[in-house]
Amino acid sequence: INHLKQRGLDLTPQDVESLEPFLPCPKDSEGMVIVNKTGMGSSAALVTSIVGALLQFFGASSLPMIDGEMTETVGQENQEEGLRIAHNLAQICHCYAQGKVGSGFDVSSAVFGSHVYTRFSKGVINKFIEDVEVRNETLKDGLSLAETDSSQLFELVTDIDKKWDCTVQPINLPEGLELLMADVCGGSESPSMARKILEWKKKNRETGFLSGYYWKDLKRCNKKIASLLSDQYTKKPFCDGLVRDGPLIIASRTAEQWKKPMPSTWHEFDGSSWDVAMQLLDLRMAFLESRQNLKGMGTAAGVPVEPDSQTTLADATMKLPGVVAAGVPGAGGYDALFVIYVKGPPTNGGKSDQVRDDIGNLWRDLSNQDNSTVVCPLSVRAAGSGGLCASSLQW
Repeated sequence: INHLKQRGLDLTPQDVESLEPFLPCPKDSEGMVIVNKTGMGSSAALVTSIVGALLQFFGASSLPMIDGEMTETVGQENQEEGLRIAHNLAQICHCYAQGKVGSGFDVSSAVFGSHVYTRFSKGVINKFIEDVEVRNETLKDGLSLAETDSSQLFELVTDIDKKWDCTVQPINLPEGLELLMADVCGGSESPSMARKILEWKKKNRETGFLSGYYWKDLKRCNKKIASLLSDQYTKKPFCDGLVRDGPLIIASRTAEQWKKPMPSTWHEFDGSSWDVAMQLLDLRMAFLESRQNLKGMGTAAGVPVEPDSQTTLADATMKLPGVVAAGVPGAGGYDALFVIYVKGPPTNGGKSDQVRDDIGNLWRDLSNQDNSTVVCPLSVRAAGSGGLCASSLQW
């Protein structure tokens, strides 16, 4: 945001993407670097990147190259093993840093890209982390590992005993759907929020309160979303129809208008623009129900999983043409927003599209109207085969 202001640029996707990469972080009056929390797994991405870079640099593992090509000496199997080792070590490091709270999904996403995730059993790493914490109680800074700790760490990371039971099922947005993320100023401390939710769940379970409703229905919604993306939205009629009619017909209308009579191309056949729009409404409804469960759970636990200000922002965004869904990612809070939308006609030489621009303009206007809410779009996009990889960038 500071770099945009210094250059006289707006808080819009086009202006954000015009900034050069790797800009320095701002500093406070004492020269300390200011790093704002984004609420989108940034701490896990940083830990995973450092772990991957060190493993690659010292030859402890081999990672995929950023262009996806195989080298002569490193094959697919070695790269998969490299990702597995990087994942296990990054999970241990991140759990240690965050006090063992977290699902591990953010680290797993940083390693493997977009996927449906089942977390590993807590017992996989708990004892090791507890032992290390006990041995480091007197240390003010840094971390010390005894020889036995190092041996245990090696066995744990390489998974000699096959203890890691997490699962990863790749999942992607179909061509024609796009992702837009926003940094909303005012971060939340994810570990403390997660603790409060879990404490509330445990307390209500002990008293016999039917708190399981939120969890069970949220699980149902998540399964519905995963099923739509991994199965229904991979079928050829849907994919062809979304690519053909998405930019000009579906993206130019709001979700409410998708239900109404449309041009002659909106006939009821598989893959028609009307059929595609109706299937997109299934995804929209699943996300709305998921939001309702998260907000209800947060209200009951006294935790701002979806604060009222974020509800207002997400609802306003979902009223725009082409927008399928919007909501608060991760552990929730005040610090971020996601949007899934139908790509509109290309703008800015193909670097953006009309729907993305309209969303950015809405956020810019809302930020200008209310100084307490600053919504800055991010240049990240959905990646079909993202995750941890080695880079040949010249620094």
